[in-house]
Amino acid sequence: MNQKLNDFKEKLSQFWKNASKKNKTLYIGTFILVVALLSIGIFYFSKPNLVPLYANSLSQKEIGEIKAVLEKQGATDIEVTNNGTQILVPKDQAADLIVNLAADGYPKSGPISFSEQTKDLKFGVTDRELDAIEREVIQGQLANLMTKINGVKNAEVMITLPKDSVFIRPEEEGKASASIIVDLEPGYQLEKQQIKALYHLASKSIPNLPEENIVITDENGQLLSLPQSGDNAFAGVDSYESQREIKQKVEADIQRSIQQMLGTMLGQDKVLVQTFVKLNFDQVKTQQNLVEPLPNSDKGMAVSVEEVTKSYSGEGAVPSGVDGTGEGDVPAYAAEGSGGKNDYQEKVNRVNYEFNRITKEMVESPYTIDDLTINVGVEPPNPKVPASLTADTQDNIRNIIANVVRTAIKDNKGLTDADINNRITVFPREFAGKKDLTPAKTDLSQKATYMNYIWIGAAALGLLLVGGLILAALLRRRKKEDMESASEFLEMKKLTEFEPIINKKESVQNELNQLAGKNTDEFVDLLRYWLKEEKEG
Repeated sequence: MNQKLNDFKEKLSQFWKNASKKNKTLYIGTFILVVALLSIGIFYFSKPNLVPLYANSLSQKEIGEIKAVLEKQGATDIEVTNNGTQILVPKDQAADLIVNLAADGYPKSGPISFSEQTKDLKFGVTDRELDAIEREVIQGQLANLMTKINGVKNAEVMITLPKDSVFIRPEEEGKASASIIVDLEPGYQLEKQQIKALYHLASKSIPNLPEENIVITDENGQLLSLPQSGDNAFAGVDSYESQREIKQKVEADIQRSIQQMLGTMLGQDKVLVQTFVKLNFDQVKTQQNLVEPLPNSDKGMAVSVEEVTKSYSGEGAVPSGVDGTGEGDVPAYAAEGSGGKNDYQEKVNRVNYEFNRITKEMVESPYTIDDLTINVGVEPPNPKVPASLTADTQDNIRNIIANVVRTAIKDNKGLTDADINNRITVFPREFAGKKDLTPAKTDLSQKATYMNYIWIGAAALGLLLVGGLILAALLRRRKKEDMESASEFLEMKKLTEFEPIINKKESVQNELNQLAGKNTDEFVDLLRYWLKEEKEG
């Protein structure tokens, strides 16, 4: 094993010595790049999956307190996002952290009971402090109670309680007031009964709080007014304020329905709807007295029928009567003094008919829509290019709004398509004053996934680069070894070819040495002969 390590070390050292300066720089840079990529990849892959600790946003102050508590407990993988109103923790630790924080009384902004608020109070607490705690508890409980209404996602309550005084008479007792903001589910619209329920919940939960001292708005700042109650649904319509309020409600309802429909298709922040209605507040009462025959008949229904028949047969004068005819009689004249056998017959039919008598009393609505105008602003897909909103899309929007206008206007029989289109305006334009509705990215999983793909690709590219360099070095080394082997082979081949010649020279030299030792004269003559040939040659 040690021998193999030594051989590998020797080969690596020899390889490094034989490498050029340029290759050495390239090898070092590649090694550093691979180590850096692997380190960054390991860092991002080992990073935990962070999730929001609480579903609802909290105040920045409370987020800071919770963060300090978590850091004190030793938590390290925590992040604060959404402008300091949300905290992210590892997914596998979220449940344990929620329980631990709840044991410490966090979050404090949620609905907390009075016992939890007062369990740590020390002796000597003032009435003012108790009143503040009680008010905070009532606000939290009332907000939590309102979220039980279908469509209400969250609620915030601010109440003002009157100060108690022993000198104020009961009839002069102060009244409480409340301001409430409800966060509705996307696209949800509260019904009148639900709005009324919110007012009743607030009024009955807080002492001395009349409904007229309650103000409720949604998350967009739109006032949710208390519906008028009473048998007379049209009471107070004659006043200007009532008419103005009804007009605003009608406009808001039409605007909200169109905004919701177009916003679903094009994006809530891509559409702006403005409506204007002209209402008729005339309350019309109509009474109709109708007389109609029976169906499939020109006559009425027979209510009484009288039939009288008289007949006479004999000699002498017939019964005399009055000249002329009565109702239903056959014209005839009385004849006196006629003799012989006479016959007489009289038949009278009296029928009383009754027709359908219908009395209708109609009270029309005190307000109807006489005219309606709708303006719609649409931000094109490319805000800088208004033409990117195609004509087909604008025509579809016009058709949708045209149906609304045609249905809403009372007297629409005389309206043509051109009249309807004149009441509709659709204009594409970039929205310069819109607020940013893009939610803060609290879920880092998608971002982490993209980063993982990037680092995986970079690591793969680095590995391919290193592999290519190593392969090129191995090929270069193998080629060099092949060339060295070929050189050694050629040298051996040359030595093999020249070996007979060398051996032959050595044999001649040995013979000359023997000849010089045994017969000196012949050796001298031989040298003279070679010298002579060399001179002649």
